[in-house]
Amino acid sequence: MATRQQTASERITEQVTSWPGVTAGIGDRGEFGFTLGRRQLGHLHGDHAFHAGFPKDVWQELYDKGRIDYHPVFPGKVGWASRRIENEDDVHDVIEMIRLNYDRAVAKHGLPGESSGDFAGLHGLAPESLPFAPTLDIRAFLLERERGNILIYSTGAVGGEADAIEDLGGISRHYLNHGHEAAFPSPGIDAPLFVHESDRGPVERSYHVRGTFSRRHVLDEDFEVIPIAGHTPGATAYLWDNGEHRFLFTGDTVYLDEGEWVAAVLPTSDPKRYIESLELMRELDFDVLVPWAATHAQPYYAVTDRADARRRIDAILGRIRRGEGH
Repeated sequence: MATRQQTASERITEQVTSWPGVTAGIGDRGEFGFTLGRRQLGHLHGDHAFHAGFPKDVWQELYDKGRIDYHPVFPGKVGWASRRIENEDDVHDVIEMIRLNYDRAVAKHGLPGESSGDFAGLHGLAPESLPFAPTLDIRAFLLERERGNILIYSTGAVGGEADAIEDLGGISRHYLNHGHEAAFPSPGIDAPLFVHESDRGPVERSYHVRGTFSRRHVLDEDFEVIPIAGHTPGATAYLWDNGEHRFLFTGDTVYLDEGEWVAAVLPTSDPKRYIESLELMRELDFDVLVPWAATHAQPYYAVTDRADARRRIDAILGRIRRGEGH
């Protein structure tokens, strides 16, 4: 018996409803819509048409690239969009455009019923502005674990949260993503500190280093140490499984600029190794990205899925290979 192929609307629905918080269903006018809480992300008319609203600047960019046309109900009105669905490329592009609305909604409002502090065990500490990039904030994170809490990253603002950290059980281990963080030492934090052996030198100017590592390894079954050289020789990602989510801490190898995943390729960085590390990261299984740096007053994490993470990392890889540096 021949296997029935999915229709365009079924393929789009399967992908979009896999994103956290998205629901789908028939609307008042017979359209099949996708919503995040009470916010509509777009809707389908059968297998042949996609309609959505976008901010005017986003709409104009999509229109200029030929990805959308005017909405038939609002001809000539910027903001309302229509897209014919005729082939597989159209299906993929519709999914990407729905994702634009999804990411913007999550960045601005969070997931329905969930604030950034509602991930079990993940505690984002006070932000600190980067003096050389004041539109960005850096932040350290406390991972509350039965086998001992872990502090990820370093900022000067951590010292002001010493009492709150003690109330949560203190810190058993402190890990840095890379040596540049040592320029922002955390006063009053004397937990055993671990860093990649290649970045030990700059870190020791501010911290006593208890131990170093050079290889990928797992601590206590839930916390994985993953070297990702490139931004610096010792840059390291950390993958933590809290039982509900898998968080990838990327430092500023990948950080959030207005919600977009970007790289920080410095004159001292190694682009070849950076690319190799990004290729490794695109194969990791995680659903929340938690960098060291993110745009001021915007979410300091990004909810994702396997396909979305690969798409975003592929975009970074493309930019680096073109020599764009981010």
